[in-house]
Amino acid sequence: MPDPGLGRLARDDGTFVMVAMDQRESLRSMLAQTSERTLDDVADEELSSFKQEVAATLGPHGSGFLLDPAFGGSILAAEGGGSAVLGERTGLIVAADLLTARPGEVVGEARFDETLDLSGYAARGVAAAKLLVVWREDDQADERIAHAERFVAACRAAGLPSIVEGVVRPTGRQREEDTFDREATLLRCARALGGLGPSLYKAEVPYFGRDDAGRITKAAREVTDAVPCPWVVLSSNVTRADFPAAVAACCRGGASGLLAGRALWTNALPAADRARALREESVPYLRELAAIVSADARPFPAVGA
Repeated sequence: MPDPGLGRLARDDGTFVMVAMDQRESLRSMLAQTSERTLDDVADEELSSFKQEVAATLGPHGSGFLLDPAFGGSILAAEGGGSAVLGERTGLIVAADLLTARPGEVVGEARFDETLDLSGYAARGVAAAKLLVVWREDDQADERIAHAERFVAACRAAGLPSIVEGVVRPTGRQREEDTFDREATLLRCARALGGLGPSLYKAEVPYFGRDDAGRITKAAREVTDAVPCPWVVLSSNVTRADFPAAVAACCRGGASGLLAGRALWTNALPAADRARALREESVPYLRELAAIVSADARPFPAVGA
């Protein structure tokens, strides 16, 4: 039976249209690239300010909103689960991952930040917690699974629904030998992480959303069969133009909606008036996605029914 706590993140029809704004150094990199600056020129305050703008503009139109403590801490720390910014109907999600990077990468590894006071977040009205797992089939795979297990257990102890996000990456050897099968790895990742008992699983779009819709739906159905909980898609590595059709294809394959970031707000990064771009471009785009989810997604209470 699905975690009833997911109702705080769902719309009235039991589907999810959630906004991810927990990017950290990747957001700094995007801000630098779109304005031809160096990373050192992008101050922490700019990251926090942009997150505030996205929260205020898109938050009220989503069923959930994901933030990190590093740059979204002022919203996460507020009583009422961010309702003063997001509105009463949008569930706030805290990112519980510590991100580290290898040379040349924005995110190399992710680990459960066990110093977070999940019970404190729950007491302030936060609706759920999320952990990113960067899935590589190497000698650290068991350690990553152990982090996810501890995260799920900690959320359960704190009374918070847990969201586990699996993104797959090749090992150095797979890259060198050109033996990385992304779609097969996506399925193995979903089976392993979904089997740990999270409330919700968050997955990448099969084929980056660029293949035939029927093929994407078939791959999504395999994810549905692999995980015992509801699942949603993310938008990383899918173009803004391709994402709506990709969401529709995945929802027809059993996904219960989306928890997406880049496709929703990167259009605003180079704009002279970011707030206006979010309001006039991103909000209608999010509404388009919401209509797709309403038409095609599987309501989370139906999972396992």
